[in-house]
Amino acid sequence: MEYQALPNVEIENDPEEQALTPYIHDPSQDYPENSEKQSRWSHQQDLDDFFSRVYQYHQRHGYFCIVLSEILALVQFIFIVSFTVLVLQCIDYPVLFRSSPASRNMTRKIQFNDVILSPSQCLRHQHLLISLCVALAVIYWIYRFCRAVYNLLSFYNIRLFYSQALDIKPKDLSNMTWHEVQQRLSKAQLKHDLCVHKQILTELDIHNRLLRFKNYEVAMVNKGLLPPKIHIPFIGDAICFTNGFKFNLRLILFWGPYSPFDQRWHLRQEYKINSQRDALARQLSRFILLYGITNLLLSPFIFIWQVLNLFYGYTELVRREPGVLGSRRWSNYGRLYLRHFNELDHSLNQRLNRGYKPAIFYMNSFVNYSIIEVAK
Repeated sequence: MEYQALPNVEIENDPEEQALTPYIHDPSQDYPENSEKQSRWSHQQDLDDFFSRVYQYHQRHGYFCIVLSEILALVQFIFIVSFTVLVLQCIDYPVLFRSSPASRNMTRKIQFNDVILSPSQCLRHQHLLISLCVALAVIYWIYRFCRAVYNLLSFYNIRLFYSQALDIKPKDLSNMTWHEVQQRLSKAQLKHDLCVHKQILTELDIHNRLLRFKNYEVAMVNKGLLPPKIHIPFIGDAICFTNGFKFNLRLILFWGPYSPFDQRWHLRQEYKINSQRDALARQLSRFILLYGITNLLLSPFIFIWQVLNLFYGYTELVRREPGVLGSRRWSNYGRLYLRHFNELDHSLNQRLNRGYKPAIFYMNSFVNYSIIEVAK
């Protein structure tokens, strides 16, 4: 009997990577009725998302705070859009400032009913650009509402996991550190088999799941691939690593529909074939161009939203504390440059907070006299 050779496929599999996820036979799969480990928490399909929500549940201080945060975010969006439309379209400014002939003859004080137009008048005089912005805002709000409902249902499942599997009641959550939660996660693995690939779940395993993509970002910064530098005439090179760029970068590389990762936790098989890398690079380049065109088309609306959000968010704060205009914060590039591998967000924030005063003292040693003259 002759054996037929399989076609040669260049797949560069790292033997160490294969050793990380061995298949372990679980006898409870053969006899589930006789096993105490079988539960609703056994064999989580997406451990990255599951552990991420477990971590967020702890950092966001429980389910009630998460519900409040999601609801108030939706209400805040409605307030920003509706109040902006009210100010731009539904106020009779000639009457408010007594510039119309009818308002000059008024002897009484002007009231709200005199300057606020009816809804029919607002719709009749509404500008086309404002109508388009409102339509996009409604679509975006519906998307955020659906996402909020999905998040609340998912976090309710995490709340049950904390109560049943980790034995952490909602009233006790605020008194527990993340380190204690991780220890209970490791014990829950022995009882419920959260991960099918390993019998013992260590803190390093949890951190690798939580920080899979952030470790990639730290590595790209360490290798000099990020952030991009833009040459500005008469000024020099400037680092561009805004929140919008960071969002698009993660969308392209990690969790977008055309990203190299499949199901958000492992690299697609075609990216492991050396002979296809050039074609995949050209394909990814076309997708990046598509994302760039989409951002260019949406940039006016994104700019308007950012201005409105900045105005409503900081007007009262600046009025009460004008010194906030001169405050400094860690940039996105600085946070990635100073971040260690497998360092969680709360650990990074604690370390950066401890270095805030020395950093301010260091930055104040450099005086820009041109800015001082402009401020005068």
